[in-house]
Amino acid sequence: MSSTRSILVTGANQGLGFHTVHQLAQAENTLVFIGSRKLANATEAIAKFASEIHPSSSVVPVQLDLTDEESIKNAAATVEKTLKEKQLIGLDVLVNNAALGTDSFHDVYAVNVIGTAALTNALRPLLNKGGSILNISSTLGSLAWYTQRPPPPIYSAYASSKSALNHLTLSWAIEEEQKGTDIRVVSICPGFNATNLNNYTGTMPPSEGAKIIVQNALQKGGESGVFFDKSGPVKW
Repeated sequence: MSSTRSILVTGANQGLGFHTVHQLAQAENTLVFIGSRKLANATEAIAKFASEIHPSSSVVPVQLDLTDEESIKNAAATVEKTLKEKQLIGLDVLVNNAALGTDSFHDVYAVNVIGTAALTNALRPLLNKGGSILNISSTLGSLAWYTQRPPPPIYSAYASSKSALNHLTLSWAIEEEQKGTDIRVVSICPGFNATNLNNYTGTMPPSEGAKIIVQNALQKGGESGVFFDKSGPVKW
C-alpha cells in the first residue's frame, strides 16, 4: 500500500487555504488537491511555491465552485481519476476551508453550509477508512461563547453558518462512529487570521493559523466529534 497521504483543501488559492496547501506540499509523500472556483487561480497559487514542493509530493489544481452542483460533481470525478492514476486507494483527508464572510445570509450559507455539505457527500465514497474530515470553523460559531454575553455580535451570517457547520461536524462524527469507519470528523478554529474575510483586520498571519490545520491533516487517528483551537477544546 502506498504511503502517500492524499488531501483536498477547499478555498485554497488564497489566505488560510493557500498557506495550508503551501505547508502541506512541503511534507513528504503528500498529494494535495487545491480547490478553487477558478482553475487559473489555483494554478497561479501553486506557481508561487512550486520550488518548495517536496520531491516526493505533488499539488493538483481542481476547479471547485461550492455553489455549483455540476462543479462539485466534476471535482469529485477529477479527484477520483487522479487517485487512480497515482494508484492510491482513496482520499485520506478533506479540509472544508472554503467560506464567505459577507452580510448576505443567502450567499454565506450557500458556500459555508450547503455547498460544504454537498461536497462532503460527493467525496464521502472516496474517503479511506481511518481518514479525516476537517471542518474549518470559528469561535464565532460557538453558542456557548454567546451565552457569556460577548461584545455585540459581529458577522452574524458568517458566525451562524459556522454554528451550522459545527452541527454537521457532530452529525457526521456520529454517523461515522455508527458505521465503524474510523473516519474522524472535527471542527477546528484556526484563530483570528488576517484574511479577506475580515478585511485583513485579523491579529495573526494566516501562515500561522494554517499550522493547526496542517498538523491535523497529516496526523493519523485522533478524537472525533470535537471542536478545538491551538489552545485546546472550544465549547460548542
